Amino acid sequence: MMHVLWLASWYPGRRDAFTGDFIERQALAVSRYAKVTLLVILKDDQLAVGKVETEKNISGNLTVYRVYYGKSRWPVFIESILSVKKYFSLQKKLFHQIESEVGRPLLVLVQVAMKAGLLALWLKKKYQLPYVVTEHWTGYYPISRPSVYQYSFIYRWFNKRVLKNAALFLPVTNDLGETVNKNFLPVQFQPLPNVVNTDLFFYNATPPPVFRFIHPSVMNYQKNPEGIVAACLQLKNMGYQFELLMAGNNSSELEKIVADAGLLDSVVFVKPAIAYEAVAAEMRQSSALLLFSRFENLPCVILEALCCGLPVISSRVGGIAEIIDSTNGILVATENVSELVKAMQQLIDQYTLYNREAIAEKACRQFSFDMVGSQYFSVYQNVLQHG
Repeated sequence: MMHVLWLASWYPGRRDAFTGDFIERQALAVSRYAKVTLLVILKDDQLAVGKVETEKNISGNLTVYRVYYGKSRWPVFIESILSVKKYFSLQKKLFHQIESEVGRPLLVLVQVAMKAGLLALWLKKKYQLPYVVTEHWTGYYPISRPSVYQYSFIYRWFNKRVLKNAALFLPVTNDLGETVNKNFLPVQFQPLPNVVNTDLFFYNATPPPVFRFIHPSVMNYQKNPEGIVAACLQLKNMGYQFELLMAGNNSSELEKIVADAGLLDSVVFVKPAIAYEAVAAEMRQSSALLLFSRFENLPCVILEALCCGLPVISSRVGGIAEIIDSTNGILVATENVSELVKAMQQLIDQYTLYNREAIAEKACRQFSFDMVGSQYFSVYQNVLQHG
């Protein structure tokens, strides 16, 4: 069986079970077709100075090494340099350990170019191991905050080297690939989608008693939750009966905005971040997904909602228009609250025109573990065959 080494910049860890969880799902999908060894190096400021801890977990054909290292006592500027040096040395050390335990991989996949791609560059130079790069990051869009263009020259230089030396660049949307080529670096690319656990996100034919929008997000500037609340207030004042569940990072500021609008716990319900399984359960009990982001690539929640058969309202940003059309949702201009209100009104009024079961069937075919895993495996085979 083909052995692929995955190098992840993010991954669920003991301090944050949600960061990089989409990478975990992709790794599980690909492990259906190849032996995957995933290595992620994570800084843990709660560890003692100089302390390193390694966790190894095996699940079928997927082996995950999580390596945690503590910070040093040096000032911030020196600490950042030493941290990168420590990161790279731990990457090399674990690679040699993996090589001794299961053999040298045939191919390397980099999940998010920086900083995981540093080892991929070294492996290509030392052992001629080819690598591909998968990217999800909105930071390649100039409007994004933060964006790659705000990082230091050294960071951007290494990021470009990682992309330039890859056998293939695999953005999750065509729009992201074109954006990278236009604004950052010309590079050959092939879009490959994110994956959805369709054992959790699936069609539920029973609608909720009250029309229910759901908005799972981190509730930050990018996601524009205050714009969503403003739209909800206008729609309520028009006499519409509906609910909105906002599930994500705790935000007393957001709760105050909702409370000041007179919507808290009557129209808009705010919950803290919930587990992946709980998000799926809430989606299955909802009518539609509601997003109003200022910038995006393609959020996983859109794919998950579609697999549940939920029509999607979203701002027309990033690669979202590659997935959402008149059959499965409505796109609006970002920051245009009145347009968002009209879309919410239209979706409620014309909800029965959407074939929710067909939406779910199509999405599950596109984004299931089997489909996405097989697409990645085909890329690996082509890279190894053609160099």
